Amino acid sequence: MSEAPPYRTPYLKLRSVLYDRATGLPAFPVLFDRLRTALDERRTIGVLHLELAELELVESLYGWQVFDGIVARVAGSLREAIGVELPAGTLLALSGVAGDRFVSFLPQRHDGGAPDAAWLAQVSEALRRRVERALDAEELAGLGPRIQARVGHALLSPSPFYRLERRVYAAIGVAREAPVRRERRPERAWAEQLQEIIAGGAVETLFQPILELEGRALLGHEACTRGPADTLFESARALFALSERVGLAADLDRCCRERAIAAFCRQLGGGKLFVNALIDSFDDEGRHAERLRASLGELELDPGDLVLEFSERGADAAVAPFCARLERLKHSGFAIAIDDVGTGSAGAATIERVRPDYLKLDATLVRGIHHNLIQQDLLSTLTRLASRVGAAVIAEGVETRAEAETVARGGARYAQGYFFGRPAPRRHGRTRKAGGRRREARSRP
Repeated sequence: MSEAPPYRTPYLKLRSVLYDRATGLPAFPVLFDRLRTALDERRTIGVLHLELAELELVESLYGWQVFDGIVARVAGSLREAIGVELPAGTLLALSGVAGDRFVSFLPQRHDGGAPDAAWLAQVSEALRRRVERALDAEELAGLGPRIQARVGHALLSPSPFYRLERRVYAAIGVAREAPVRRERRPERAWAEQLQEIIAGGAVETLFQPILELEGRALLGHEACTRGPADTLFESARALFALSERVGLAADLDRCCRERAIAAFCRQLGGGKLFVNALIDSFDDEGRHAERLRASLGELELDPGDLVLEFSERGADAAVAPFCARLERLKHSGFAIAIDDVGTGSAGAATIERVRPDYLKLDATLVRGIHHNLIQQDLLSTLTRLASRVGAAVIAEGVETRAEAETVARGGARYAQGYFFGRPAPRRHGRTRKAGGRRREARSRP
């Protein structure tokens, strides 16, 4: 076998610093020399900035692979636009390697003339429509919230007082800011709609059973929230993501919890009620916890009948305050579950300090576990940790008999998932899995 040329490895390393792996596009500083030449010839260059609204949120919900796939799809759409919406000679780039914003430099119009603001506005709108058509693909239909394209424009011209590089950065900044200013109005409208939803308690609660793996005895139900049907807020993921954007996440969390408790008493009764909770919806002084205790007492429920689920991810930023609030809630008599175990960085120290009643394994650790020895080893490690702190393990997202049998052998005592029952407005008895691998509704993203 012939050896690679000696310059091959350094070349590949340099390329990885300058070109994005998912799209093959360069970071825009790579184009400075070509832009300098174009400005010497044309004196004016059009700049388009394309940003995908909610893409960062989609990455946090669905993972980097989905993120890269979307960015690559948009890059392909932009390449196809050259010679159609975009004139020949357009230079495409990203905001940076592994970036999520696109920059297009247009040295001339379709007819060869110099770009101007009115023409750039038309091109921006045509490009936005093309990209959003690409984002309407069937394989992206299930993502929430929906990704939208923002396209802004600016003109780049030389100046004897400023370096070209500074002029390019300034033009990109102007192009990026224009659509953001236009979209501040919708964000205010979202806040007003969410305030109405919270004030009116306009959320629906579904319940998913949690069963003992040996004997299938019912432990309780997890409350799953949905927003008003046929609105932007119907998906729990979108509902809570938008509430965080406008600073209403804690208020929405308390609203969903109150509605879940009321619906549980009215429809189900018996067993424990598992409710997802945001740590920020409980204050350090314990006032919110005392109000919750009082409302449970009015409904003749014991605080131990309510299991508050807190995501392990909640401890990533501030472990000490997270643990302190959970310890205070436990002292008030509430049962505590650490949710999404295996996805955060809190680790065993946090779990040992809090000593929760339940550890809920994230569905990503459960899915396909019967085929994956690493996942099985991780399950064994977590069940040993649970035993050490006196917690019971609940496997989430169980969708097949093989997964149920594997998590049972690995030490999980309880499970929930489509194999045992789907979220429903009221209990219909245990149901078997019926359908594909859809994500379960949750009371928070």
